[in-house]
Amino acid sequence: MNFIKKLFEFIIALIVISVITGAGYYFYDEYQQEKKDEIELSFAANKQWKWHDKYDRIQILTADSKSILRKVNLNKNYVIYAYKNDDYSLSGMVKFVATCSKNKEIETSEKYSDGSPKKLKCNEDGDALHYQVKWTGTETDFTWQENLDGFSIRENFTYWDFSTLDQEVTLSKAK
Repeated sequence: MNFIKKLFEFIIALIVISVITGAGYYFYDEYQQEKKDEIELSFAANKQWKWHDKYDRIQILTADSKSILRKVNLNKNYVIYAYKNDDYSLSGMVKFVATCSKNKEIETSEKYSDGSPKKLKCNEDGDALHYQVKWTGTETDFTWQENLDGFSIRENFTYWDFSTLDQEVTLSKAK
């Protein structure tokens, strides 16, 4: 009988230790994810971004009834921005966080279809390079891929939800 009581106490203690360890791991993981979320929301930003689609890591910023979406790639040190034009076409910009010569342009070896060179532009602070594009048409089910002499991106817009931006374009046409 004493053996059964000791075994029962051991099993209860093991269960309590397991629950405490599991809860500790869960809350530590939640804390780490919260820290990562804060880093992403403030990465290369001077404005307060918020989650538009946290699962797909898409952020949104709305100013003057016009929203911009963005996605941060911490591993490769860049941010992709996307917004809708008045004709519902998509424009995008990538910001590569890198030290550069203020307000200077860099001609890359990559070319547009007309043969002109693609250019990276350094911002006023000298801490980031920008590259902008505008796609024709309203389709957003595509992957944007560029390699601009070592500054490369790859982003699949298929899972980005642009409905809020489309609604804003429609509402801006009110007479």
